[in-house]
Amino acid sequence: MIAENLIKEEIRSWSSEVLEKPSDNFSGLPPCPYARKAWSNDKVRVHVAQDLDLAVRIKKDNPPEKDSVDVLGWTGWDNMSADEFDTWLDEQNEDHKGIWIIGFHPEHPLDDSQEEFEGNGSPTYGVILIQPLSDLSAASKRILTKGYYANYAPEDMNHVTRRNAQ
Repeated sequence: MIAENLIKEEIRSWSSEVLEKPSDNFSGLPPCPYARKAWSNDKVRVHVAQDLDLAVRIKKDNPPEKDSVDVLGWTGWDNMSADEFDTWLDEQNEDHKGIWIIGFHPEHPLDDSQEEFEGNGSPTYGVILIQPLSDLSAASKRILTKGYYANYAPEDMNHVTRRNAQ
């Protein structure tokens, strides 16, 4: 229980200290321009689980509603390589049923566009975001006009374009 609480606290701190702060890498917008509003409107549910079954159950049985997001601190990440995790994400999003899953595996390369974050000493975990595709696509289209994606690599922009066309 202590580890679970530490992870939940760290996720909130990471959002506040990194995702919600304006960044030159995103044309002055925060890495997640809608995070602050979601937290302030109590539209974020944070979970901690050993396996990915919880993410699948949330998507299927209790998906986030409009303007909401579920965040999963995934503690079983060491049972799956980063490449296997990426394949799992792709499979989940092939049959998305209106819910999109984004994830970060601890073995993914560091993202140079993100500010460095020093956590609270919680155990290592992956992060999985579960949210309505319609919200994600609409937000993506709004920030596109503000230069948010100016520093994205072409293959990353192709992914965003394909996702938004779903």
